[in-house]
Order: sequence, then structure tokens, then C-alpha cells
Amino acid sequence: MREKNYLWYQFWRYTVVGNGLRFFYKKRKVVGRENLPKDKPILYVPNHQNSFMDALHVATTTKPTIYFLTRAQAFKPDIVGKYLWSINMMPVYRVRDGFSSVQKNNEIFDKCIRYLKNGDTILVFAEANHNLKRRIRSLSKGFTRIAFGAEEEYNWNLDLQIIPVGVNYSEHQTGGNTVQVNYGKAIPVSKYRELYESDEKTGVDNMKQDVSDAMKQLVFHVEDLEEYPLQKILWDDLEPDDLKVIDPDTANDRIKKTAPHITEELLNEAKELDKLADRNKIKLKEIAYGKGLTLNDFLLAPLYAFSFLNNIIPYQPVRYLIKNVIRDRAFDASIKFLAGIFLLPLFYIITSLILAISGVDSLYIWIYVGLSILTAPLFIKAKNFFLPTSAKRLKKKKPKLYKKIKLRLETFKDLRSSILNE
Repeated sequence: MREKNYLWYQFWRYTVVGNGLRFFYKKRKVVGRENLPKDKPILYVPNHQNSFMDALHVATTTKPTIYFLTRAQAFKPDIVGKYLWSINMMPVYRVRDGFSSVQKNNEIFDKCIRYLKNGDTILVFAEANHNLKRRIRSLSKGFTRIAFGAEEEYNWNLDLQIIPVGVNYSEHQTGGNTVQVNYGKAIPVSKYRELYESDEKTGVDNMKQDVSDAMKQLVFHVEDLEEYPLQKILWDDLEPDDLKVIDPDTANDRIKKTAPHITEELLNEAKELDKLADRNKIKLKEIAYGKGLTLNDFLLAPLYAFSFLNNIIPYQPVRYLIKNVIRDRAFDASIKFLAGIFLLPLFYIITSLILAISGVDSLYIWIYVGLSILTAPLFIKAKNFFLPTSAKRLKKKKPKLYKKIKLRLETFKDLRSSILNE
């Protein structure tokens, strides 16, 4: 039976968000759709690195209606909360929200169970919070509560399937990049029935471990946090091919091969280099490989110029929010994406009305609208074309530090080459 908001949800899911993502990202690749069971309730458990974007990629690359569990803080003020409810998002409360609020989770989990019974799907971020690091963090037990609760409620006749998901970004904080969504093999909840009924905690722990292990195969995953800066520099910052960064098989194989080469000295050098990059707000890839302008960029320069001039004004509130208000960098892409689907169309409409009032011929107004839509995805490249990168700014302001970082990167490039040539 269709929900009352079915058409509204599908409109936002495919027409607005789906098309918006096609404009925002250079390419999206989906792997493992054949693992999605048909005519069975599904509990999606994706990794959570990039705020709202993670859920949007899952929602727009699968067919069933999805209900999303989202932290309750996102539902304030009330007008935002009503909108989120209307597109199938449901609040989950944490201890910090107060004991009375946490008790509301019982009602939310009951809703989840009913939706699963109807054959719909639920999406839960089992890591509980987002983090830009390329790794799977410890899973909370919230998703196991829904999984076991649903099967118990219906006498283990649901045949509920857990689908681990890995969402991989070539670059988290901006658009114009590549994303790969990996759907893992289904894990039936019934697999844990006997163990759960004999020892609930062991059943829960086994499910968490199995799902975690499956997710680690679907993303670029660094198990040891101490190694993270080194592995990131070698296989992310120094990797010129986006597709290899977002391919977990390639990335994880390289991470394993790095193990014999790791020394305390290398780890300390990587940590220091990572801190320098963070402190100076630079991307190591820009220093390693430069701006990367091609002949096509110069041929497209007129379109870049139009896109830059046309979008620089509506981009200013986004820039202000990211620079001065939102401190969590995992929200950067979400803010830019939302601005793209709401703020840019509004700006184009207002500009068109001003042109119409000024007496500009309607033909030229339509040309402006068409060019605005077609060149909007070029704005990121336009900024890179006309504005200096963080690396160039550092080279100008702190040439000694720039040279120091450049030389250290050469050392890691040599290590990377030796590992790849083994």
C-alpha cells in the first residue's frame, strides 16, 4: 500500500535530488546492484563519511521506498522537521538529547518495524555519526535492535536482509568529483536466530562484527588509526586517478602491501605532514601534482568565465556558511549541494525577472537561463581556473614551508613507487 507522501517523496528523490546529483558530481558509479534482494524487506547499513550526501546516494541508486533514521538535531526548527518527515526521514535521539527524548526512540523503532513488514526499506547509519576519515568506525547496536525486533515481532517470518553499503568519494568536500556506491551481499537476520535466542548479547555482537567486516570490504579502509595519515598520503593524496581512490579492492590491496614498509619514523613524518596541511588549509594533492589544467580547460575558458561571473554572487552565502558558521567540514558538500538545487535556481529566476523588467528580449532571457543551467556544473572548475589554489597561495605567502612540504611529498612518492613495483 502506498503512503500518502509517495508522489512527493518520489518527486524529491528522483526529480530534484537525483538530477541534482548528476549535475553536482562528475560521475557516479554503482557496483553490486545484483546483491539487492527482490520482494524482501531490506535494512541498509552504509558507512557515514559525508553528512547528508551518503543517504542521498543510496536513495537515488535503488528502487524501493526508503525510510531514513536521522539524528534528531536536524529536525529543528519545526518547519525543517515537518519537511524531513515528509521525505521519509525519522529522528533518532541520543543520550545528550535527554532521557525523555531517548524514550521516543521506541516509537521510531516501532515505525521501522511496521515499514519493514510492508516491504519497505530502512536506512541506518550504524556508525552513529559522520567522519571524513576513510575507514569504518565501531558500529552501534541500534540497527541490531531494529533487525532482531522486526523478526521477533513477526515470529521470524520476515526474512529481513541486511545490506552493507560503502559510499566512496574521490573528494569529500566539493562537487565535480567521482562517487562509487558499493552494495555488499545480503546478510539474512535469520542467520543469527539460534545464537540470539540462546544468548542475546552474543547474537548482537556477532551481527555487528559480520556487518562491520562486510563494510570494510566496500570502502577504502584503514584499520589502524596510527597508520591513517601515512596510508592517506600514499593512496589518496598522491593518487592521480580518482577511480583508484574510490575502488576499495585497489585501495585496500595497496594498504595491505604497505604494512611491511611502515616504520615509526615514517608514521611520525606522515603525521607531521598531515598536521601542516590541515593547519595551513591546503590539499597535498595540489602541491604534489599542481593545478592540472588541460587543453580542454583553455578551450572551455569562455564558458568557465560565464559560469564564474554568473554564480559567484549566489556562492557568497555558501562560502560564508562554510568559512564562518559551520565548523564541521563533513557538511561542506551537503551545503554546496543544497545551494545548487535551491539557491542557484532562485538566483537565475530573479536575474531573469530583472532582465525582463529592464526590457531585454525574451529570447536572450531564455538563452541566459539555458546557459546558466548548462554551465552551473562548471563552476567548480571555473573557480580553479580563475582563482589560485590553496597550494599557490601557500607558495606565495610561505615559500619555505611550501618547499618543505614539496620535498617531503617526494619522499612519500618514492615509497609509493617502490610498493607499486613490488
